[in-house]
Amino acid sequence: MVRLLDALDRARADPGEDFHFALQLDRIFDSVENEEELSEETWLHLDEMAGEYLLPDLVDNLEDWYSDGTFQSARDALDQFEDAIADAEDRGWVNVTAQYQYRRIHLKAGLQGHDATDELEEALEFIENYHIDDSPNFTTSIIEAAIDNIDDVPDPHRDRWIDLIEANADAYRTDNRFNQLREYLRLLHELKQACDRDTSDVETALVDSYRREAELVGRESLLQKADILQSGVAECAEYLSDEQKRDWKQEAIQARRTGTETELHEFDPNDLDVDGIEGESLQQAVAEEMEHNTQVYIDWFKHVKQASGSGSYALYCLALSSSLIPDPNKIRLSTEEFVISQLVSRQIISPEAHTLSVDPSDPESIPNNYAHHAAGKMSSLGNALYRLIKQGHLTLSDIFHIFAIGDTLSPNTEAFLTDALLELHEDNHRQALFLFVPHLEATIVDTLQSIGRPAYTIIDEGTQQQLLGGLFIDGRDLFGRHYAIYLRYRYTSREGMNLRNRLSHGQLRYRNANYLNAVLTLFDILKCLITLNSADYLNYFGIPQQSLSPPTQYDQETDLSLFTDLNKQIIGYGTSTDGHTLVVVRENGHEGHTDLFVDRGRIHRYLIDGTGLTRDEIDQLRDDYPNIPDSIDYTWLDQDDLILPTITNVIDDQTAAPADAPSRDTIIEHAKVRGIDESTTRTALRRLEERGDITIRGLDRETVVPTDECLHIFEQATRVTGIGETLAWRIADHFDSEQAFFDADQNAFQAIPGIGPDRAHRLATDLTSPSAMAERQI
Repeated sequence: MVRLLDALDRARADPGEDFHFALQLDRIFDSVENEEELSEETWLHLDEMAGEYLLPDLVDNLEDWYSDGTFQSARDALDQFEDAIADAEDRGWVNVTAQYQYRRIHLKAGLQGHDATDELEEALEFIENYHIDDSPNFTTSIIEAAIDNIDDVPDPHRDRWIDLIEANADAYRTDNRFNQLREYLRLLHELKQACDRDTSDVETALVDSYRREAELVGRESLLQKADILQSGVAECAEYLSDEQKRDWKQEAIQARRTGTETELHEFDPNDLDVDGIEGESLQQAVAEEMEHNTQVYIDWFKHVKQASGSGSYALYCLALSSSLIPDPNKIRLSTEEFVISQLVSRQIISPEAHTLSVDPSDPESIPNNYAHHAAGKMSSLGNALYRLIKQGHLTLSDIFHIFAIGDTLSPNTEAFLTDALLELHEDNHRQALFLFVPHLEATIVDTLQSIGRPAYTIIDEGTQQQLLGGLFIDGRDLFGRHYAIYLRYRYTSREGMNLRNRLSHGQLRYRNANYLNAVLTLFDILKCLITLNSADYLNYFGIPQQSLSPPTQYDQETDLSLFTDLNKQIIGYGTSTDGHTLVVVRENGHEGHTDLFVDRGRIHRYLIDGTGLTRDEIDQLRDDYPNIPDSIDYTWLDQDDLILPTITNVIDDQTAAPADAPSRDTIIEHAKVRGIDESTTRTALRRLEERGDITIRGLDRETVVPTDECLHIFEQATRVTGIGETLAWRIADHFDSEQAFFDADQNAFQAIPGIGPDRAHRLATDLTSPSAMAERQI
């Protein structure tokens, strides 16, 4: 953290920089009140202040009061707060004065038999004189204290508090500082409710603030405009008419649709898996998909914050949610059919269209399609964080608390990050971005040094600090492989956004220095802090009880299409007994190895030398690969007696009526879902045709239909009560000929899976009825 003496010296040198010292005071007072042990470093700095500044004695008295209940210590602390306020005002420390004012009110109101009337009046006069010069972060705390102790505020003073908040709101409205404007409007709404005053004017002002900001921001960014409108709908829903809500939502969708096309250059809407949608409808589908994901993140954050009572805890859980980071294994698997791309070198071209280099592919390289997956996923996260800040659910205090828990940052790093946060809160996104990006590296280096890990590399002359890209590559064990690849893609790799290097060399496009990149860089700073220094955060918060986890196999149909490839054959797959994990075993005969995939929402890929592994050998692999579940129910596909029935079932599933005739490509695609690759499916179709089970017809022989006898059996079976299409196809597949079907008795029908004695009896009875016999004669 920023050392106390550094913050004090900065405030003494420049009163306009007193916010940092006020922030340190806030942390110390919170720790003392919550009876948390102050760090050894903080005590050393307090000792150095003794006799020079009044803070050490004040902290001692507060500790005696909050820990031991010594009433005289509380009285002494109140006198010291009064001296501290006078001293801060003399020095021109407006933020520090506000902090002392708030703490004095908080202490006095907590003493039994005492009220804070006088303290609240003095604070009111202070804010009336200095409300433009201090940070809203501390002023709002005083106003909240006044609302909490409204019984100690006489009626004339209540009018003054209302006038004060309205004056602050008017000043921020004039300056187009919309975040601060809404902070004061929310407080005004709460205060008027506490005083039984009419709040309709405040509600109208809240609605107007979102409308005005959306129009202003929309000139530069339609994506940002969409987020502001959606935030307005979320916060002001009860103040808007149904027509207004509908219009705002439609306007937001339209803005997001257009903004996705014009502003997210790394994101190609055509890569979104939306079947049968093209053109303008595709843009709308992309916008709706991103909006859905954004709303999921927002609702989840609000739920965790409400359940835990802590925004910083919700932020901690969000940072540890694995589903937020793209899975490079899934991305590589989804593009494996483009085998030729893996055999040649790739020419890397920067977003400014400069050819940078030609690099060969390697297992740790960023997948070709990574940008499209990352842009869609992370844009939704950035939108969610931005709107949480807009709506007041994610506050500066929540973020400062995350910094304080780790206590790993150097004074300069935290000072710069604090300034960046203030710029972000002021909606100065470019200034915030240019402060955040270089101090991502500083955050990582400070934290590594704090936990005793090297942040340097050995060179001929000795050692030097590693470059950021090197930290990401060598830090796979610290960041996790997936997150390390994401960090490289975003900040240092020429194959990715290369944000850090483009910003440093003046190559960043002006429009890309936007709110999304600023918010996402802040998130990465917080995630790196929590990931690298996990011990302190686990000690403070414990293991996250809730996280945005990726979907698992539980209670879902198994889809193996991701793992099928022309040059590799799936020989088996299985699910764990709890249904959460999918295991796929795939052989690569060309390269002589076996791939083992373990998918528990995130895919782990293991390469095993050799092919033709026995069942026992595969079962014993869990000794070397702990991610494999203990108990798996396997299905083995390297057997002809399973492949042909599987393809037959696929054809039946796609043939809902006798007139249906699925194409060969349809059969191939649906077979992939069941783990059978294209080559094997084509071979199976030929064998089924050779033995008369199906007919492949059409000019290009691309239409697959069951044989006439099979269709006739299907039609006859569906006429029997209780026999649906699925069972009818199962019956048609069971018999070798139509004659065998009509000659079958009840025992023969009951041998078919899923038929049972009752249906078997109806089949045998109905097929021998006079009407059925007469139809057969015809």
